[in-house]
Amino acid sequence: PPSLTASFLAPIKARPSMVLLFYLLLAAVCLSYPTTHFTENTDSSFSVSYDSLSGTALRAYEAKYGESKMNIIAILTVPAGEDVRTSSDARAFAADLDSWSKNFTEAKCGVSSESTTYYDSADVGLSFVANQFVSPDNRSTFIYTAYDCSITVDYGVKFRDYADDHVPPGVSVGVTGIELFQIDTLAGIEIDLSKMDKTVLPLALLTLSFVLGSLPIMIIPIINILLTIVISFAVMYPVALCMQVVSFTPSVMMSLTVAMSVDYSLFLLSRCLDDVAAGADHSTSIHNMIEHAGHTIIASGTTLCICFLGMIFFPLDMLRSVGIGATVSILVALGVNLTMTPAMLVKAPWLLRPGKIMSMFCCAEEGTARGAGSDLKRRRKEGRSEDEGKTDAQLYNLIDSESMYKSGWYKVCRVLLQPKYGVPIFLAVVGLMMPVCVRFMDLEISVSFDLLLPATSPSLLAFDQMGEDFGFGTLSPYKLMFDGTATESAVAGSVTSNAFEAMHAAINELSGLPATPTLSSFSGIAALGGVNVTYAEYEAAIICGKDCGHNVENPTPEEELLFEAARSMATLAEQLNSADGFATYATVVLNVDPFSAEGTDWLQSARDKLSSLASAGSLGGYDAYLVDGAGVPYDTVNEVYDTFPLLICLTLVTVFVLMGVFFRSVVVPVRSVLSIALTLAFVFGLQVMVYQDGAFEWVGLGCVSKTDYINWLPPVMTFSIVVGLGLDYDVFLISRVLEFRLEGLTADSSVLKGVWKTGGVITCAGIIMAVAFCGLLMSEERVLNQTAFVLVASVLVDTFVVRTVLVPILLGVTGEKSWWPRAIPEGVVDLKDGELQKEEEDATHRLLDAGLGGSMTEKV
Repeated sequence: PPSLTASFLAPIKARPSMVLLFYLLLAAVCLSYPTTHFTENTDSSFSVSYDSLSGTALRAYEAKYGESKMNIIAILTVPAGEDVRTSSDARAFAADLDSWSKNFTEAKCGVSSESTTYYDSADVGLSFVANQFVSPDNRSTFIYTAYDCSITVDYGVKFRDYADDHVPPGVSVGVTGIELFQIDTLAGIEIDLSKMDKTVLPLALLTLSFVLGSLPIMIIPIINILLTIVISFAVMYPVALCMQVVSFTPSVMMSLTVAMSVDYSLFLLSRCLDDVAAGADHSTSIHNMIEHAGHTIIASGTTLCICFLGMIFFPLDMLRSVGIGATVSILVALGVNLTMTPAMLVKAPWLLRPGKIMSMFCCAEEGTARGAGSDLKRRRKEGRSEDEGKTDAQLYNLIDSESMYKSGWYKVCRVLLQPKYGVPIFLAVVGLMMPVCVRFMDLEISVSFDLLLPATSPSLLAFDQMGEDFGFGTLSPYKLMFDGTATESAVAGSVTSNAFEAMHAAINELSGLPATPTLSSFSGIAALGGVNVTYAEYEAAIICGKDCGHNVENPTPEEELLFEAARSMATLAEQLNSADGFATYATVVLNVDPFSAEGTDWLQSARDKLSSLASAGSLGGYDAYLVDGAGVPYDTVNEVYDTFPLLICLTLVTVFVLMGVFFRSVVVPVRSVLSIALTLAFVFGLQVMVYQDGAFEWVGLGCVSKTDYINWLPPVMTFSIVVGLGLDYDVFLISRVLEFRLEGLTADSSVLKGVWKTGGVITCAGIIMAVAFCGLLMSEERVLNQTAFVLVASVLVDTFVVRTVLVPILLGVTGEKSWWPRAIPEGVVDLKDGELQKEEEDATHRLLDAGLGGSMTEKV
């Protein structure tokens, strides 16, 4: 009966044109809409965990006040020496922006936006409120606008465009907000993808063409890469409609597509060209390509998919989306490479056997491929006497063996396999790596937005200005909410002073924290203008109302100050107290960025203090909640890192089981897990040294400059990738070593042969992978820089140190026990000093004819 490979290839060989037409039509359908609209449906927002403290607080707030509105902030600045409070241009522009915003949101969203400005508050005598909107130097003010529009309406973009187009001379404007953060992130992604198209892809393809020694054959990986990108983006479009897909998922998919497609092309085409060089016919070469190299990339792709799918265990859609997107890219790359590559080779056989003109572009003799096959044709032309009587297969195998003995891989590996050299080298390399490895325990993560945004994005620049002029906590203030619903204790209306005693206890306790050192950080009915407000003062202000003092003629300055305080309090009470009178909140503005390490430290300390006050009964039966600020992302990231150890254990157990089953050994998976763990510890420790310590500051490149903290995403996102790639290279090397060991080579000889056969391919694959991930290093988003650094470093370390130095040494030390408890036949052939050490000449010729000097995979 026909083999599985023959059955798979039969329809492709019979109708290759149909395969090409199918992909052409599929690409046309994908490009018609889903592929081009995928990135538009990604975002970087955090979903709220239902059981977290922030989730509980948000539900309590929405029960009293309804759903939280989105907000956008415009910062107006006048030249030095001018006062924004008296600037007629700034006042008119603020009114113009408010009018445009109300008209736009009413027409597009059905609900008008609500803006708060210095000028509106000052005009009605609310100086306590108005002064919060002016910078200390009186040059800047900000307009706070709340709205209910969906992000798909592009309100933020329209608002910023209108502000930029209509700002008057002498006034500068900057616009920032969460929606604009997401929009600018998407714009940065489009720039990243464009850079990758122009730089990364050509570099990866040039590397591949150098390895294969042929430019014409490059048309195959180019078409495969483009098809994989188009199809995988289209597949992810409906996923983005059903769940949150984080905004940098397309960049990760793009890098993986380039890297894996080029790697798969390397494995497939190099195998096919080897067979052509050995004299196999066109059909047999394609069959062997799928039979052997195809199985290799299927095993590789399956391994990577399992590692990436481990990310679905994270309690966050944005991380699950990265795992799903990566899995989709790999699966599509597998499908395209396994079908399009043989179809194109059937339709264009000249790609494998170049003619006179094409041979000049692929560095081979006419009608052959680069390598031993081309050398064989040249040698036959020379007519050497020692070659007489040898068949082409024997001569090809001898030429291939001669190449091995001359190679650097063989010579280096010979040294590594000698215990007197290998063991000291192993100890020296590991000893040099350990000081870096232990630094991974110093990893400090951050949820700050500045690491997610492109460094030059308008919203980030405006955010930085906001922080400098008004404090970084202004954009994302907390709401300290007090709710008496559980005990039916009101906070407004006909109440006693109990509510104010509870609020004073909480506010006074929190005002001693570093990020809220004084009462001026709190604005509510119990604290205003840096002082506590008594219940009697509050009650008097409510009675006097928002028009307090307007009917008093010629009030004294002291009276006017009291009237302004009363009017501000009455206005705040209307805004902050819930409709049922059982809840109120105070706005808490930190003097640091709430998303920074100092900001999240404040959040944890504040929660601890509120919990202690509640346990001590100091809150008088009122529930206290901290709403907004950095609560949602902080709790979400904590849940992710609580799950991370479980993911690490499950992944490593999976690696151990897969390797154990595949090789029927216990020693093999132990060595694989330990080597992967070494790579992980080293690259994460190096990341700490670069981004927290500034080890590469001297380079002068922004992508490796000091950021003080590591964004929380790179460690959890790169873990699966590093494990998958390390296991991929490990399987590729160890399987070839085992293959040669089963063919009759001794333990050391199988390692020598295996390293020689795979060392160059693994190195080239690692370089290609590093080039592909370097595209993310060119990104303006620091989170992608940190991600790319881990991936590039892990690929290079794994390629040049772990797989090609440390693993061969370990194989030499363990010797025949490398495969325990699997039974391995005794080795009868030893490779040494460029000669075959053997007992009988006939046995040598039989081994050579079987393929010892060439490709052993055919026999297996």
